[in-house]
Amino acid sequence: MENEDFYIFKRRLGRHLQARRKECGLSQERTGEILGMDRVSVGYIEQGKRAPKLSTLHAMTRLYGVSFPELFEFDVLPTKDSNTSD
Repeated sequence: MENEDFYIFKRRLGRHLQARRKECGLSQERTGEILGMDRVSVGYIEQGKRAPKLSTLHAMTRLYGVSFPELFEFDVLPTKDSNTSD
């Protein structure tokens, strides 16, 4: 069974990656083509259903024009006042 903290981390990472992709004006389909994966896989990563491989994250830094640490510039865990279903 997956640790709840990791589940939350994957969801937040996915949302952050989705925002970066949209900032670049890319569709999931085009992103998948560039990264050598299908649109569904990109969607699963963005939904937090699948953890991206390290090589995929590296490719995303180049595609989105960000540093590796910038991919992780988001709140990992919710505060006591926040809702995890956001």
